[in-house]
Amino acid sequence: MKRVALGILGVLLLFVLLLGGLFASAFIGNSAVQPGVVDGFIHVVSDGYVTLDVLDVGNGQVALIDAGVDKDGKALLAELAAMGVDKKAVTAIFLTHGHGDHIAAIPLFPDAKVYALEADIALAAGEIKGRGLIPRWMPIKPTGVKVSQTVKDGDVIQVGNRAIRVFAIPGHTGGSAAYWIDGALFLGDSAGGSKDGTLHAAPKVFSDDPEQNRASLKTLAARLIAEKLDVKTLIFAHTGWLEGIAPLTTFAQGE
Repeated sequence: MKRVALGILGVLLLFVLLLGGLFASAFIGNSAVQPGVVDGFIHVVSDGYVTLDVLDVGNGQVALIDAGVDKDGKALLAELAAMGVDKKAVTAIFLTHGHGDHIAAIPLFPDAKVYALEADIALAAGEIKGRGLIPRWMPIKPTGVKVSQTVKDGDVIQVGNRAIRVFAIPGHTGGSAAYWIDGALFLGDSAGGSKDGTLHAAPKVFSDDPEQNRASLKTLAARLIAEKLDVKTLIFAHTGWLEGIAPLTTFAQGE
């Protein structure tokens, strides 16, 4: 009996080590997160192993791109205080996708509109789990997050003095979105920046469909060029940001 128990324990330990190794491998080569002010109106906030973004939309109001992993929102609230505003200033929260490390602080802002693509509403609510190699092992747990405004590809949402353009880029999750705002392109987890200044796709172990993710990034690059949208900055959720559209178009050309 003791031998069987030790065998089971050994298998469990091996499984945990394997998952840990897969998790760590997803971040090897990533550029370091760069908290601070980007393009004059974007406050990149480091929240543990993820970032979120606070956008100055004028008249003392702000919008968020994602809401981090900390349900108490310590880093986020500290950034708001440093900006001279409080929780009531947050009027809108735009989700790049519904994974748990991007939605935790949403309940702190009950008056804010929460925007997301329809395909990720149930994921953000904790009603379903992701289909990636690691997310599929996570428990299903209700989050209390309710999306109040469904967006679709091509929408332009006006929040204060900022026009926010929505791009559907499925692959990391079914409802992954990119947002273009005054020259900044927010990509969430759908892409990241490497130490050598290149752009890489979402880590395969966390993604529902890695091939679709890569195809979506290629399509996005083509659309941005076709629509002549100026891209000054590429902003990601787990790495530092990159300048210009070149890293994205170079990635697309290599596909």
